[in-house]
Formats: sequence, C-alpha cells, structure tokens
Amino acid sequence: MTALRRLTRWDHFKQAVGWPGVLSAATYSGPISLQSDESVLRFIGGNKSATGVAITEHTAVNLPAVWACINRISNPLAGVPIRVMKPAGNRQVEVTDHPLVDLLRIRPNERMSSRALRKFAMGQALLWGNGLIEIERKASGEVIGLWPWLTCDSEIAVSKDRSRLQFLTRIDGREERRELDQVIHLMDISADAHWGMSPIQRAAEAFGLAIATQTFGAKFFANDAKSGGFLMHPAKLGPTATKNIEESFRSEAGLKNAGKVRVLEEGMKFIDTQIPPEAAQFLGTRQFQLAEIARIYDVPLILLQSTENTTAWGTGIEQLMIGFIRNTVKPWCDAWEQEMNWKLFTQAERKQGLVVRFNLNGLLRGDTAARAQFYTALFNMGAASPNWILSKEDEDIDLGEDGDKTFIPSSMQTLENAAAAPPAPPPGSMPPGAGAPGEDPAAPPKKLVPVKKAADWVHPNAPRRKPS
Repeated sequence: MTALRRLTRWDHFKQAVGWPGVLSAATYSGPISLQSDESVLRFIGGNKSATGVAITEHTAVNLPAVWACINRISNPLAGVPIRVMKPAGNRQVEVTDHPLVDLLRIRPNERMSSRALRKFAMGQALLWGNGLIEIERKASGEVIGLWPWLTCDSEIAVSKDRSRLQFLTRIDGREERRELDQVIHLMDISADAHWGMSPIQRAAEAFGLAIATQTFGAKFFANDAKSGGFLMHPAKLGPTATKNIEESFRSEAGLKNAGKVRVLEEGMKFIDTQIPPEAAQFLGTRQFQLAEIARIYDVPLILLQSTENTTAWGTGIEQLMIGFIRNTVKPWCDAWEQEMNWKLFTQAERKQGLVVRFNLNGLLRGDTAARAQFYTALFNMGAASPNWILSKEDEDIDLGEDGDKTFIPSSMQTLENAAAAPPAPPPGSMPPGAGAPGEDPAAPPKKLVPVKKAADWVHPNAPRRKPS
C-alpha cells in the first residue's frame, strides 16, 4: 500500500472546492482530524454565518462579551497558588525543594511569569478549543522550561512514518513536531478525543448575530441615528446626476453632522425603507446574544455586568460565585492538573505520589459567619488546630507550638471507651465516693447492716417511755 503524503491546508481547500488535478475521490481520504476542517474555514476567511459575517477567533474576540468571558475564567486560574504536593500519612503536604516549584509558581521560562503563561494558555483554549504548552527537558528528564504555542499555527497530526500521533506547530515558517508527552494539552469538548473543538466555530451563528447587531448599531449612529432609505426625484436623472446627488447626501451624513438641517432640492423626497431599531427589537437582540455567549462559556450573566434578570442560583452573589468556581473554573483546574501530573513528573516521582494542585480554597470561602461556624466545628472535634485555621484565612500569625495542638472537650470520649468496663484503680488510690480517705481499697468490703424498718426507728432525742 502506497503511503499518502500529508496534505496541506491549501490541498484541503482545493479539494473542497473541486480544484482540478489535486487528488481523485478514491485517493483523497479527507482531513487528518477535525481541526483541519476548521483550518480550511479560517483559510478562506472564516465560517460565514447566515448574517453574512465571517466568524473567526480573531473577529469573535472583539465582542466585549467574549473578552469578558475569557477574562472571568482565565483570571482565577492564572492567579490562584499552584503547589507541588506529596502524601504524608493521611494528608498531603507541600513540597518546597522540587525543581518544578519555581517553574510553576514564579517563572516557567526566561520570558514570562507564571500568570502570563497560564492566562495565555487558557485564552487559547477558550478561543480555539486547545491550549498547548511545550515541555523543555534536560537529557535526564528534568523539566527546565514551559513554552506556550500558538494554537492557530498548531495541530495534531500523524507522524511521518504514520505510526503514531504527534503535535505539530509552525515557528517562523519552520515545522516543529513533538511527541504527545512533550506538550501539555488543554481542551474541553472534542469530537475525536485528540483535538478540542473551537467554541467560536461550533457556535458561529450565535457569534455572527452578535457581531451583526453590534455592527448595525455602530452604522446606525454613524448615519445620524437614521435608518437607510432612498431619494425620490420628480424627474428622470442620468448616471452622473444620480452619483452627484448620492455623494452630496452621503457627505452630509455621520456623527459630525448630527442635528444639522438638510435641504432637498428640486422637489426631492426622502423615503425610509428600513425597520427602525425599536421595531426590530435591536436592544433585545443584543441582550439575548449576550446571554447566548455567557451560556456558551458557562459564565453567569451577573459576572458580565448584566443585571437584566435577577439570579435564582443560591441566596445571592456569594453563592453564585462559589457555583461559578465549582462548575466552570474547577473543571479547567482538573484538566491542568491531570496533564501536569502525567507529563511533568517521572515515573518514579509519580510512584512517590507527587502531584500538582491548584489551591482554590480562597475562592471557595463563604461569608464570615459561615467560615466561623465551620472552623468552630472542626476545632471542637479536634480536627483543626488554631494555627491551621489562621493559615486557611491567610493570616500571618503564628501561635507557636501550642497553636499546632488540637483540643477536644473534656466531657467527650470515644464510643469504645463508653461501652467498655471502667479500668481498675491503681493500688493505694480510691475512686471518688468509694470510701473514706485513707481506707485501703484492696481490703475486704465491710459487712452491710440492714436498715431498720420505719416502725422500729426512734429519733435519738425523742423522750423515752418507762417500761410498764
């Protein structure tokens, strides 16, 4: 079987439009993966929506709602502490002497900070459906650098010997290939489990309508807040006269001429032929598209500064924020952690239990009263020390060794101790209430004297009767 040559994006485009002399139908096997289809769409100017607007990731990001959604999701992931952890008994402790600590927390490479790298990769994943970070290693396998890739110049492709998949990118016109374990790959929804789908291309109609309404509003106000129409002249005009009148009328339009009085000569009349914006529900459409974009990115409308509808999620903005972190940000944290835990550590380090963790505790805090109640419950059951509670509140206070101790109420005991028989007292001691002080508990018990009946009992001070 003859091996097929790798087709370029230009080959796919020519085949799609029926360009002669490319490949026969029997030979052409289609794009290698789904991203090739999206690459062809970008090559020809974007996925043209029904509104006539060509949609690409570069045009969609000009929408304020898209910009805000990317910021809302990427900012928490770029700003929260990221730590290397290892198991210690029944808990996880932070590792401070591993080479990855400084790379992940401070400087992943010589050109950018940890925040810049994380935010860039998340922005690529949210726009293009894939975020790619190359792992630079020494010969020994130790990671010494993390470098971001441009997703628009990258893809996943079959290796030249067609034996495996590789990541491919183009840098300064030069093609670079890396094995799958050499690139951290962030993606969400995928059609083939190898390459993520671009939300911009999948929802092109929603983004196209948003751009169309935004462009319509801009042109409407540029036209002095007037809809389009035509001029009716009582006489028949030649081409030159028609062009002169059109250019004269257009020169008087625009914001710079707003409010000016215009004179129509020779009995001309202006006839409005467009639906006014209020009749076309222009503002309602714009608001609906804002909700559509927020729905695509799983961002609550209140976080996009939209207060049109009150939320029923939780009891207020605080519960809404916690829900946003859990349902939108946390899944992306899981994607980061799973890729890093598998590709940044050696097999020996994975066996030791070394992992990367994003610390979202600060973002998941409740209000002051709820946190105080939570810490009190942990403290009373002996599960939290004072110093631990202070660390969770990011307070720079150390109570010393006593602050590392845990406490429980003295009246509490375990269920096993409550069910078991009480232990025998040590020699020479007497349990409280068991006898007089100084008595030997090992001595035989005293003989019990029966209590007299009530009828035989006489008060010692009562007068005694003489015997008859």
